[in-house]
This record gives sequence, C-alpha cells and structure tokens, in this order.
Amino acid sequence: MATSPEVRASFLTGRAGKALLAALLLAVAASVLLAAEVYGKPLKGLSAVPVRDLVAAPERFAGRDVRVTGPNAGEEGRPALRDGEALLPIVADGSFELPARLGSARLTAEGRVRKEASGVVFVATGLEVRR
Repeated sequence: MATSPEVRASFLTGRAGKALLAALLLAVAASVLLAAEVYGKPLKGLSAVPVRDLVAAPERFAGRDVRVTGPNAGEEGRPALRDGEALLPIVADGSFELPARLGSARLTAEGRVRKEASGVVFVATGLEVRR
C-alpha cells in the first residue's frame, strides 16, 4: 500500500515520529556510553575463566591465553579482579600502560596467568574497560 508524501511527512512530525526519533537518539547515546576503552591488543573473544580457578590452580592455565572479566577490585593504578576470596592483580605485558583511574569499571582482559613469589598475577596483552 503506497502512502502519499503528505502522510509520510505528517508521521515524521507527529507524536509517533517524535517518539521514534527520541528512541533512536537514546539508543545511539547508550551505545556511545557503553563503548569500551581498549588498551593493548584487541581481545580475541576467548571464553572467560573464573578468577577463583586461575588463582587456585594457575599451573592448569600455564602457557595458555585466557580471558578474565569482572568489576575492578583493585586500588588506583593497580587493577585487580575478585572472585570470592580470590584476588587476581592485573599487570600489562609491557606493550601498553594500564589506565590509572578505573574505579569500579568492568574489566575484561586477555593474557596469561603467572605465578610469582607474591602470588598469582594476570599479565594482560589486552584490556577492555567499560565505565
């Protein structure tokens, strides 16, 4: 069924058209706000491994690229992820610098787990931050 130009124009200036336009603008604004800040290499899309599993048995994941995700539980300049009692500090692999102020932003990192004298550390090759 064809509509006349007058009907189409009245739709765009009418209440339904304005509501549609407002919804569209809201969707665009939300997508901009939800965009991730990316540091280091782009993430590969690996399946996330629970932080508690990495901390409890880092040898199971030795030499493998893994993904971890969750809200930042670290202090300023020292990002970390917490899963119950397990705390996993995140450090950069040297190819990029981690952002200093993360607050409680949601972090998604890919890299490798490393066991050190101080405990288990996650060495990130890439990090996404969603505020």
